[in-house]
Amino acid sequence: MVILSRCGADMGVVVTTLSTIVYHSKASVGFTELDLLYLLAGSRARNRDEGVTGILVFDRGMFFQWIEGPNLPLQRIWNAIRKDNRHHDIKVLADTSIPVRLFQDWHMQFAHRDCKAANYIDGLIQASDQVMDRLHESPNEAPMILAEFSELGGGPFSRLLSPSE
Repeated sequence: MVILSRCGADMGVVVTTLSTIVYHSKASVGFTELDLLYLLAGSRARNRDEGVTGILVFDRGMFFQWIEGPNLPLQRIWNAIRKDNRHHDIKVLADTSIPVRLFQDWHMQFAHRDCKAANYIDGLIQASDQVMDRLHESPNEAPMILAEFSELGGGPFSRLLSPSE
């Protein structure tokens, strides 16, 4: 999707194409809640600098992530994610253009089944057992499941990124 906006003194047109990448992977190391919070802090800083937003879910040694943003910054972050040795067996579930951001207010929202810090840190969600179990039982449906965490409640993406398409 191409978004046009006017900016600057000459009111020139800036063209921004938004994309999303959704993947899951296996943790290569054990993660404590503190380790995850450090990972989250680093991700939020990098994503803020690059104009990328999304959500990261961690459960039972598996990562599920939705990242979205302008193509070039998104690809830079994706390249760094792929090279990160803290996870392996990366499987891309969606890599597509999108019309709008689902997680526009979150440089990185985070969901975890047993997140004790969820009451103290903005953007942390203690996800239900039902949602986490769905991710493990049907990992190819992660794009739809992760979209449910957004304010849009799955909106246009639950159809756009369904695994059958």
